[in-house]
Amino acid sequence: MLSLERQEEILEILNKNKSATVEELASELFVSGATIRRDLRAMEKQGLIKRSHGGAMPFKSSAEESAFAIREQENTTAKRTIANLAVKLIKNGDSVFMDSSSTVGVTIPLLNNFNYLSVTTTGLRNALLLSQTNSVKIYIAGGRVQNHSNSITGTDTMDYISRIHADISIMSCTGIDAVNGFTDASIEQAKLKQQMRKNSNKVAMLCDSTKFNKTFLCTDFYFDQVDYLITDKMPSKEYLDRIFQTKCKLITPDTTNF
Repeated sequence: MLSLERQEEILEILNKNKSATVEELASELFVSGATIRRDLRAMEKQGLIKRSHGGAMPFKSSAEESAFAIREQENTTAKRTIANLAVKLIKNGDSVFMDSSSTVGVTIPLLNNFNYLSVTTTGLRNALLLSQTNSVKIYIAGGRVQNHSNSITGTDTMDYISRIHADISIMSCTGIDAVNGFTDASIEQAKLKQQMRKNSNKVAMLCDSTKFNKTFLCTDFYFDQVDYLITDKMPSKEYLDRIFQTKCKLITPDTTNF
């Protein structure tokens, strides 16, 4: 089993049982305690778990809010800036994929300026936001809704997305790294975004500047797999060099390279 797959299994066990010891995880996954401890250290750095003496537990907010509810209140100014840039990539009559992220959700009220759009989303909250628009034909993918989650995922969701073609996919991610690309904490989310990309003419990643220099469990895409990176601030030279080596076009308030 690959380390990423094993870490996903660990996360599922912790979410189900609320906690587990190193010995319990090692026994269930048929690996050594040293391997489990190495995985737990990596997962703690990504904010996925909280290690305790002899084991670990899933990370939860003390207020028991959903992760989406928390993210929706973060970096709102940056998200509005990004949203205003992102909608310039959309044309009347387009078919659009939108993921479940709060950043993408900020673009939805701006869709009232368009006609004859078809939007397919994998987000419950984003589907509700779309339902408040005037001239958008809305589709929501079926599948599994995990507890405390805004996202719809799973094999049924993948099948649904695979039957639709989009002019553009508008997505976000949890972290960006110059080497590892665009990453998320969920294997299912990464696979779903990869399916959206496969069925789209173009892909736009909407990422506020706080996500740079962060790496999570699964790579969604590398820079050469994305057509547009839209962010609120100019990235560092390390990222600029990486972006300009690929077909990816950088869009910021200062550099709108469409």
